[in-house]
Amino acid sequence: NSKIRKMKKGLTYLLVVGLTTFFSYNLTIKYLPNFIYGVFHYKMKNDHNINDNELKFYNLPSDKSKVVVMPNPDFLYVVSFYDLRNGPLNLTGKMPDSTYWSISFYKSNTINWYVKNDKEFKDNHLNIVLSKSTVDLDLNSSTIIKSPDEKGVILIRILIEKKDEESIKFYKSIQKSISLKKIL
Repeated sequence: NSKIRKMKKGLTYLLVVGLTTFFSYNLTIKYLPNFIYGVFHYKMKNDHNINDNELKFYNLPSDKSKVVVMPNPDFLYVVSFYDLRNGPLNLTGKMPDSTYWSISFYKSNTINWYVKNDKEFKDNHLNIVLSKSTVDLDLNSSTIIKSPDEKGVILIRILIEKKDEESIKFYKSIQKSISLKKIL
């Protein structure tokens, strides 16, 4: 009888540990990242006035900057929350040809699903169509990217090697040339 009780107790313990591990894992992997995105989206929308499908242009960060986690003080940042429920978006701009720049897309669960830098583009003209599907899109000279999610984040970084006023002004004008528009 005591052996059976010990076996039942051991099996109950294993079942509780197994179920706790299963639910903790699923909660952490499936729900926590979406919760983090939701909080980040809410704070950026309310604190920094960033609406979906609108670009926000940031100055060179300082050690006090908290918008981007651990910001690099050598980069200008462009950020947008995208929402493809109302159709595809066209991201365009004239990017610098003499310094590093990159574009990254993140899903709403914070997973980075696309990264490309200046060396991987054939020229410095950014022309990307972001869509839920590539069906019925016939857009000349655009790179069509199929998003795995309807919602996510776009992050563009532009390196500023020289911090003199003229260089900063030049790269800020390039930064401001970037646009995000809904395709009708």
